[in-house]
Amino acid sequence: MQWSDVVDGTWTIRSDDPREKNHAGVLKLPKILIEMLQGQPRIAGNPFVFPGKPRGRRTPGPAPLRSFAENKAALDRKLPDMPPWVLHDLRRTARSLMSRAGVPGEHAERVLGHAIRGVEGIYNRHEYTDEKAAALQALADQVERILHPPEGNVVAGRFGRSRRKGR
Repeated sequence: MQWSDVVDGTWTIRSDDPREKNHAGVLKLPKILIEMLQGQPRIAGNPFVFPGKPRGRRTPGPAPLRSFAENKAALDRKLPDMPPWVLHDLRRTARSLMSRAGVPGEHAERVLGHAIRGVEGIYNRHEYTDEKAAALQALADQVERILHPPEGNVVAGRFGRSRRKGR
């Protein structure tokens, strides 16, 4: 994601990146996501929202964050003791939370940029821009409810024990 890809709260996902399959297209971002992006520091001369280390002599210039794995160990040290996880778990969690929030499956799949197969994928050329925006807003609202549950909706208690050694 480059800063120039986000205009007026809409992210146009680049299709010139060989990793992208041009399925997600355009995503209208919820306000909370726009605020998070605006809080990202900008590095002079680097167009990437999540910049990586500068490239070597063969390919000089700014680079995007390419290897989450090299930073994940440091992140894991900051997190509470929890089962191992991988970056793709975040996509699975987002997809599951969209279902919990009542987002229709076909809209959630399009938010994630999944290819729609069969006759549906061939003939249905609708962009689903508003539907994807609603799905992302429902996801943001669901995360907000998890992080800040309504008062009176949380019961204090111990609901299970960790299976990890030493607990």
